[in-house]
Amino acid sequence: MLASDEGRAPVEIERFALPPIARREILGDDARPIPYGSRWGLGAPPEDAYGVASHKERYAPLRDVADALVAHVLATRACSVEERPLERGELRALTLRAAAGAGGAPRLTAVRLAWTDFPGVTAELGRDVPDAAPICGCDACDEDVVVVAESFVDVVLRAVADWPRRAS
Repeated sequence: MLASDEGRAPVEIERFALPPIARREILGDDARPIPYGSRWGLGAPPEDAYGVASHKERYAPLRDVADALVAHVLATRACSVEERPLERGELRALTLRAAAGAGGAPRLTAVRLAWTDFPGVTAELGRDVPDAAPICGCDACDEDVVVVAESFVDVVLRAVADWPRRAS
């Protein structure tokens, strides 16, 4: 089961297992570990934290999460995968498409995934703005990599939930 997104119940598709994500210990200027995800507590971040993305390497595990997610969808859903041309800032891009429906059923929305040089991943699900992990990545946003990964997986699994299951 995965983290809730916007108050919705978690999605469960053949029990996707999030790959292990090692939270990297990153030291701040005071030589103490930075508690990403709870760095600012209930207070507001300092103004100079906005638009600055230090220690981006902490998001590198999101690429492994995307790899595992693609393997999971290909193993559990009747779908195909196609490598896609790269757009600015992308290292890899592909599209997952559900198998055509039987009896003239409408074609389900394709999912375009991209691995970015930030590092991070994006999912285009037929909306104007892609879902990104991390959403921002700046120091002010203070996103925890595990929470970001769970939310990203939840978004993609919701998108493919109605795709036909792969025959065993």
